[in-house]
Amino acid sequence: MMKNILILASLLLLTSCLDISAVMLYGGPGEYNFTNASLDSIDHVDESKIHRLQTFSDQDTIEILYVGDYSQIESDTIILYLHGNVPSMDGYWTTVAHIANIGEQHRYGVMMYDYRGYGKSTGTSTDETSLASDYESVVSWLQDQGLDRDRLIVFANSIGSLTAGPAAAGGSLIPIEKLIMETPQSSSAIIMQNSTGLSLPSSMLTNFEFDLSVDMSNYPGELLWMHGVLDATAPFNDAASAMRSHEGSYFEEAIYPSAGHALRWEIGNEEWDRVLLNFILK
Repeated sequence: MMKNILILASLLLLTSCLDISAVMLYGGPGEYNFTNASLDSIDHVDESKIHRLQTFSDQDTIEILYVGDYSQIESDTIILYLHGNVPSMDGYWTTVAHIANIGEQHRYGVMMYDYRGYGKSTGTSTDETSLASDYESVVSWLQDQGLDRDRLIVFANSIGSLTAGPAAAGGSLIPIEKLIMETPQSSSAIIMQNSTGLSLPSSMLTNFEFDLSVDMSNYPGELLWMHGVLDATAPFNDAASAMRSHEGSYFEEAIYPSAGHALRWEIGNEEWDRVLLNFILK
């Protein structure tokens, strides 16, 4: 008994010395290489349509990538891609370029941004409040360009669900009517346990609060959920419980028994494109 208490005390002392948000949200410095040179030829884009932008979230600078034509934002459908937990959005450039060509080249405008502390965005992502502020600043920019709710699609990959969930539940300046969740993280407790290896309640280690189940139960719009059963990064059963709490206007799930977290690469572009395009055009 005394041994267990000492072990627990040691763990709590260790975690008290950690920047827990840095364990959960591990952004870092990164260069950007948004060119066709790093793409398969099938995903090449018109490089004149690759734009780097900046907006501001509180006092921090948020770096944005937009692939498309500025002049058409007021009439185009825009896919806002919320990337996963890599140091910078450069790691998702191949995915965004692929999305820009889904259906046909530049059929949709595609936007991605780095959360504060990721890539060249300044500051530090600390909790759900900072993530929401970053999202709001980007959506505000899109709204100023003429985007409205019937032409916005939010696409969240992995830890992008930390932003997309609360936004879909009513926290978006432009209400979300179409939401794609690919291999989403389901709660701060699960992320914490996977990041630290400690089976302790997240409330013992951080003030970060995130519960996708609650968010999805409050999201009234259309939802596509894609997930691999073998996903060890965003456990399938936890995600299933959260996503199936959705009671909005439409729900579709695409489940792959032999796939893990790198879903597109594991199921192939043909299947990935088919599911996404069917949902977008529904």
